[in-house]
Amino acid sequence: MLAIYHDEKLRSALHAIYVAQFLAIRACPAAFTKAEAARMLTGLMGARRWSQRVIGITPGALKVFANYDFKYPLGQLQRGHMHRRASTAQLLYFDRTDPMPLTEFFDTFLKRDATVIMINSENRRKRDGAFPDYIQIDPHEEVFPCSPLVGWQHRTAEVEFLRALYAAHANYLVSHDREKNKSSLHPSNTASCTPSCY
Repeated sequence: MLAIYHDEKLRSALHAIYVAQFLAIRACPAAFTKAEAARMLTGLMGARRWSQRVIGITPGALKVFANYDFKYPLGQLQRGHMHRRASTAQLLYFDRTDPMPLTEFFDTFLKRDATVIMINSENRRKRDGAFPDYIQIDPHEEVFPCSPLVGWQHRTAEVEFLRALYAAHANYLVSHDREKNKSSLHPSNTASCTPSCY
């Protein structure tokens, strides 16, 4: 999964396609909508093992996993992007006069492509744009590789990782539940984020 950071041949090939896409959009802007540019970016960079890299999980999602013995709970969880793919496409294709150089392109894309596993309802953005609190996951763990079709691969490695993560954050999960219950009783209160969040 970390090959995208080190495989220079792959990086050069993907960057060359991005540059060709950028120049095509510039040459014929009437033929490419912003939605089409986002689909082009997804076609280029999506569904690869390192795509939609998981950097965190919400407490609610971790508890859902626990209810299913840390196996994949069909239809209940999603990866939520911190930056929408459309806004990333806007930045890469439309908000500049020249294509991004290779290193800047990958730094920008990979940072904005990061995701957090969350309950489906948590992936519906609030009007204030707030992103849900989450427990960080070190990308060097190389867990939750992107599936070639939809979602992520959930192997024995992910089950064991989630079980250990749940055990390590048991106290935080209990306090998170207390804060959540307090907030629902008193809407003016907001749950504070622990050091394991953001």
